[in-house]
Amino acid sequence: MEVQVQELGRWNGLGSRDAISRSEAMENIRQDVMRKVEDIRPIPPSPPASGSPPNSDLNDILTHLLMLSKRCPFDDVKERCIRLLQGVQVGDSYSL
Repeated sequence: MEVQVQELGRWNGLGSRDAISRSEAMENIRQDVMRKVEDIRPIPPSPPASGSPPNSDLNDILTHLLMLSKRCPFDDVKERCIRLLQGVQVGDSYSL
């Protein structure tokens, strides 16, 4: 139950009318995404013994970011979502 509350809290600041609150929320999301990306790199040459990827909600976060990049009413959030997704794609955490 605590994980669900944490997940919902991650996105709350993005709906604020205050640009600073949105910026802080995006920075927290960026840091969370980059931690999760670093946790899965480098990809091991062979799959884990269980045959399944490590338990991570990274795909859910990236999906949500993609949706926000298309539908968010705030242009600053859209732009930062796009930059974050591009950064994850090319593996460049410094351009974000």
